[in-house]
Amino acid sequence: MIVRKAPRFPRRAGGASLPPVGGEREPVEFRRRVAPAEAGLRLADALARWLPATAGHPVPMARVRALVAAGAVRLDGEVVRAAGRPVRAGQRVDAALRLDLLRPRAAGRDRPFRLTPAAILYRDDVLVAVDKPPGLPTHATADPSRPSLVGHVAEHLRGAEAAYVAVHQRLDRDTSGVVLLATDPRANEGLARAFEGRQVEKSYLALTARPSPLPPRRLRVTVPLGAPGGGRSGRVAAGGPGAKAAETEIVVREVLEGALLVEARPLTGRKHQVRAHLAHAGMPILGDPVYGDGRRAPRLMLHARRLALPHPLTGRPLVIESPLPPDFEAALARLRGKLG
Repeated sequence: MIVRKAPRFPRRAGGASLPPVGGEREPVEFRRRVAPAEAGLRLADALARWLPATAGHPVPMARVRALVAAGAVRLDGEVVRAAGRPVRAGQRVDAALRLDLLRPRAAGRDRPFRLTPAAILYRDDVLVAVDKPPGLPTHATADPSRPSLVGHVAEHLRGAEAAYVAVHQRLDRDTSGVVLLATDPRANEGLARAFEGRQVEKSYLALTARPSPLPPRRLRVTVPLGAPGGGRSGRVAAGGPGAKAAETEIVVREVLEGALLVEARPLTGRKHQVRAHLAHAGMPILGDPVYGDGRRAPRLMLHARRLALPHPLTGRPLVIESPLPPDFEAALARLRGKLG
């Protein structure tokens, strides 16, 4: 989320400011003092309490964290990007808000999906690889009514000899591509050994911002990554206490108008590794609301293109590939058209 500096507006009672006449895309200045009863709250939790009164609707925690990560929030005049920082009584909290960027996603934000034979990239007695679409969580969530890839696979296998589904790999909700699942407990040990022992080769394609000057065609990012913030969409920190080694190889495949098509090969398996490392290298992924500008694309333009590993039972090489989904192809075609 990118929020521009806002002019000052008259404040409502209670510290919220009146939205400007220009509409929800016009930035709004928000100001609040931390009450004694609110002392000790995390900054994100405090904002989550206050912002609905200004926005006029509930504000998802993911939107709050993205607002903080974008540098749009100040404590006593100092920009703070740590959503978990405790606030003290009497501190002044200022924020520049784009009200349209605080809206929750539509109730049907998870895209409809039906597991068909065309979505199954590989299957044998102990494994199934599925072409996950964007907009579908890999795992079941706290809301039992929300669909998930694991739920679809379990439903697809129901009635077959094996209805067992185990996950050793996950993709973020808006990331598309290959997801490999075990359908028999016999595969678990071999899969765990392969993923933990760096025997799995993963390749992602991403559309990213185009920095100036252009990066080298090949580069390697080795910035350690810390623990993510609260929630599944929490931002991971680059470096700092407790950060763990992380390494990603990046290859620039195509230079586009205002963007790049890159291949990223994570050599370690940290949460948000590809997203965080590309952003650190000056190439945030288009459509990434956490590490980049979420407005430049309809979703996170990241696709798990290829997965290669030894088969968990036989040890034979197994290579699974996923074609680019239609929305990624369309975005790439638009960017190529701008060059023409």
